[in-house]
Amino acid sequence: MANDTIFNYVQGFVDGKISRNAFWELAKFKRPTHQISFHTAAALETIHFIGEETIYGEE
Repeated sequence: MANDTIFNYVQGFVDGKISRNAFWELAKFKRPTHQISFHTAAALETIHFIGEETIYGEE
């Protein structure tokens, strides 16, 4: 898994250290976690920088 924190939640549930309800409460995402992987130079050429935003008050 790409996210060690989520893996630890799964392992805790499998090991019986946390309940199913506790697992789902912990697993709720509080921020976007989408990951995209580009594997070739041609794939990288398909994306273009559009802009950026600074967001305050989000943790």
